[in-house]
Formats: sequence, C-alpha cells, structure tokens
Amino acid sequence: MSYNNHNTNYQVSQVLIRPSQNRIKFERLLKELGYKDQSPVIPKMKKMVKQTNYMCDNGAMAIYLFFIPYLNKKSYLWLEFLDHQNSPDLKERIKTLAKRIHYHERTRLAEIGWEAKYTKQPYEFSLEERKKVFFSFLREADHTLHYGFDSLDIKPRPGDVLVGKPQGVKINQGFTESSIELGTRQRALVGKKFGLGSMYDDGFQYGKYDRDLKIIPL
Repeated sequence: MSYNNHNTNYQVSQVLIRPSQNRIKFERLLKELGYKDQSPVIPKMKKMVKQTNYMCDNGAMAIYLFFIPYLNKKSYLWLEFLDHQNSPDLKERIKTLAKRIHYHERTRLAEIGWEAKYTKQPYEFSLEERKKVFFSFLREADHTLHYGFDSLDIKPRPGDVLVGKPQGVKINQGFTESSIELGTRQRALVGKKFGLGSMYDDGFQYGKYDRDLKIIPL
C-alpha cells in the first residue's frame, strides 16, 4: 500500500449572537445558581477545521479535525440555555453542565471533534489501510490538541476545558441504529486516548489541561 499524508488546509467560520430577552432570563438563572459573572456573552468566534488527506492504493480519505473555541465558559452555557430554554429541567441542565466544565474556574473552553470523507465506501478500504490512516490521525490530532493550531496561533493554556461529542457510525456497517451505537462507543474510546473522560448522559466527554498541558478527564 502506498500512503501519504499531505495537503493541510484551515477554514474559519463565524457565528453572531444578538442580545435578546432570553439574555435577561439567562443572567437571572446564573445568579440563582450562585454564579455572579459579569463577563460578556461572546459567540464561538471561529470554527477551525484542519483537513488532512490520506492517499491509499485505490482511493483516498480526508479527515477533518475541528476545533470551536469559546473565549469564556459563560458563552458556552448560553448556547446550552438557548437549546433547552423551553425544557422543564432547564435549571438542572445548566447547573449540571456548569459543574462539569468547572465553571467556577474562569478559563476558556473549546469543542473538538472529527469527521471523515472517502472517495469510495469505507469498507472497500483494506483493514491495513484503515489502521494506518487511523493511527496517523491519532498522532496528528494529539499533537494539535497539545500544541495548538500553529498557523492560527491558537495555543492551549492550563485550565482550559475540552468538550467532545463522540457521535458517528461504524464505518463498515452503514447508517443503522446498531452502527451508530457502536461507532459512538468507538469514538468515545478515541476521545479517552486524547485525555477526555467517560461519556456522560448528555452524550459529551470532558477534559481539562493541567499545568503541564496534559489533558486530564473530567
């Protein structure tokens, strides 16, 4: 098998959030939970996507490692509030999430994840090809998470929190319920290799950089 790793590209997108009446409710809820936080709600400013192409004997794969930074944890809680503002358990959701991301520590937070595209059906690649691509991706993703997106000057700091949602299908079993369940479990194991903790009932994994910039599970 011939195998090359090349052509790394970066893309950036931006989402704007306008103030609304919901913001007043959100601020009140934080105060009810005991968080006196006057910092502004800042949208997730950039979605960074690092694309790496892997050339195999009879096809190619592209893996996209994405990274969505939040300049403060309040902004992350705000989006959770918007997603569940009509839920009867909204207060408990925000309370639980605030604890999981160590909200009392006013550090940054980022979502991470990865996606893949193929020039042919995933199961048509040999097991050897898939294994080589997988382990190469693990090395590259681990390096990026520990040293940052160099060309965009994004570097981790002690106390930063990482959030990952390990959702996906088993690449050689199609889009079935069992395939999604197995694929999600496998992605959760990959997240643990990076230092994230076990998947919670909200479907997410959490980790935090220690003072040596090692990711420890939350």
